[in-house]
Amino acid sequence: MYLFIVNPVAGNGQGRKVWSQVEASLHQRSIPFRVEFTKRSGHAKEIARIAASQGNVSAVVAIGGDGTIHEVGNGLVHTEIPVGFIPAGSGNDFSLAQKVPSHPEQALEQILKHHVRRVDTADLGGRTMIGFAGIGFDGRVAETVNRSPMKGHLGRFNYIWSALQTLVRYQPTETTLTIDGKPYTYQGVWLIAINNTPYYGGGMKICPQAVNTDGLLDVCCVSNLTRNQFIRIFPSVFTGRHIHHPSITLFRGKEITITSPTQSIIHVDGEVIGKTPLSLAVQPQSLSVLHPWEESS
Repeated sequence: MYLFIVNPVAGNGQGRKVWSQVEASLHQRSIPFRVEFTKRSGHAKEIARIAASQGNVSAVVAIGGDGTIHEVGNGLVHTEIPVGFIPAGSGNDFSLAQKVPSHPEQALEQILKHHVRRVDTADLGGRTMIGFAGIGFDGRVAETVNRSPMKGHLGRFNYIWSALQTLVRYQPTETTLTIDGKPYTYQGVWLIAINNTPYYGGGMKICPQAVNTDGLLDVCCVSNLTRNQFIRIFPSVFTGRHIHHPSITLFRGKEITITSPTQSIIHVDGEVIGKTPLSLAVQPQSLSVLHPWEESS
């Protein structure tokens, strides 16, 4: 039996609308299922964790955005219960990276094929990163996005608008980035992104080479840019071409630590969780996902 965890307020109510389409299709196909609607922050994680402990579901399907996926993934990490995704949020970066169809019925079609794949996550000391994390400018943008009354209306454009708002007042800071025990200190750091998928921020290809099956975390550090230079580079992040600029430094590693004299906002899978310092360690093949294609393809 499939368990569907629906965030009804994702995408300004898009979650409930998407579920209506999915529910009709499930009834039409005579697929046995159970549905739970989230009622508060952290509820999706609780539901997923209980389902995993009871072992009476074949898969859990999250309907929502990256925040919903983050919670459900945290509830299922280190279990054999696979998670599927049907995008319905303002940011759907993990679904984009997994090539999940944006149309609900097409996404459901892929889920029901039940192709399971083990993917990497990262441990933050009690919390699990499913797709991406970041500090600095993008952490401040995530905070602005989550507070915005337009979050559910504008999708990726809300990220762009929030980024422009943040750009006016954000002050880059000195930051030390430690990769597998080797420290690197940078002046004027705008942001550091840690990803195991290419995308974040509503489709920004911040770490174009990142994959979530190699046992490594990809890191992108943006530093030593004037405000005008940062503005000029910013559009290229949607195609991944920003990585060719000399002020962009890329790393790969298994253990990442970020410290800064001035605390920077941290976001994980688009959710603000606190301020630096931040430490992450990759957890290879720690989460089962329902993939849109077979492992051999």
